[in-house]
Amino acid sequence: LGEPVSQGYTLLASYTLSKLKERVSYLNDQDTVYEERLNGSDRRQRVVFSGMWDMPFGKGRRFGSGWNPVVNAVLGGWLATGIAQFQTGGPLNFDANYLFRGDRNSVALGAQENIDRWFNTDGFERTAARQLSNNYRTAPRQFPNVRGQGLNLWDLSVIKSFQIRESVRLQFRTEFLNAFNHPQFSDPDRTPTNSNFGRSTGQGNLPRNIQLALKLIF
Repeated sequence: LGEPVSQGYTLLASYTLSKLKERVSYLNDQDTVYEERLNGSDRRQRVVFSGMWDMPFGKGRRFGSGWNPVVNAVLGGWLATGIAQFQTGGPLNFDANYLFRGDRNSVALGAQENIDRWFNTDGFERTAARQLSNNYRTAPRQFPNVRGQGLNLWDLSVIKSFQIRESVRLQFRTEFLNAFNHPQFSDPDRTPTNSNFGRSTGQGNLPRNIQLALKLIF
């Protein structure tokens, strides 16, 4: 989507809808048929936008004809780029043996989920003394639509070029990684007897990171 680079800007967009399933392990050691479940890399939907704007200011650009050298040096040679990524989170496995007496379809909270209550814990038996020490497991590892946090990531950069000679340029680059400081929380605890069951207690990504750099091109 968008104009070609020769026009000063470009915009690309992509959308992926997918489903990745696997049958690679047994639910019980004595089973003879592999359990079918969503693969941990399954990301149901993914959207990516990327763009670049070569600003039309300065010598040789649309706006800049007749400017004096000082104005050209300040306002000319700017380039802005960015990439935005959005995707659904991966499925969560409940590997620990659990007792569940609720409705499996009501475990996912959808828009109501937060770091202190990622999913509905009401149907789980959480008392340690009531857990089964030895049993044949029939409950699958996954609940419908119970997933980790989705991705919302913006990386932006602004680049200023200085023409030193005909074949020599100096670039000053400012890069904003995770530009809007969007936290990516770690997956919630999924052991019913743990006091943090259903809660996320950590952050899995870095906060906003600003990098400054000089690059000589010749």
